[in-house]
Amino acid sequence: MENHSIFDESNRLARDIAGSNWFSFKSVGDQIGGIVKDIFEMPERDGMQAQRCFTVVSEGGEFVNVGLKRTNYILSRTDMLQIGDELGVRFEKEIPAKIKGYHPAKSMTIFTRLVGPRTGQAARDVKPVEMTKEEPLEAGEEF
Repeated sequence: MENHSIFDESNRLARDIAGSNWFSFKSVGDQIGGIVKDIFEMPERDGMQAQRCFTVVSEGGEFVNVGLKRTNYILSRTDMLQIGDELGVRFEKEIPAKIKGYHPAKSMTIFTRLVGPRTGQAARDVKPVEMTKEEPLEAGEEF
């Protein structure tokens, strides 16, 4: 049996590997796709709406976090996703705001390819984790 170290980079959470590398849908036609490596929920906070989030590994091998607004459309098309499935999201068009002074809504198309048996935890089963704004601990500091 091979001896693997717990400190191997492959043992880190995919969302931590991606870190602050969040995909931004800026222009119509922007798209991201890849293999799902992590699924997590971000609760509403600091004026940001709650999001269903995925960390994907793109074709180029880059870890990227993708946050999607928790709409019925998004939830119904991503509920069944599990780690190892493929996810693609394309910014299709802008929808004018119903209220003057608000930003237009972004219309997204979701693409999925389910891989293998449905044995893992699906996106619909992931619960939000409360995030805190704590200062990071220094090496050797006790918590």
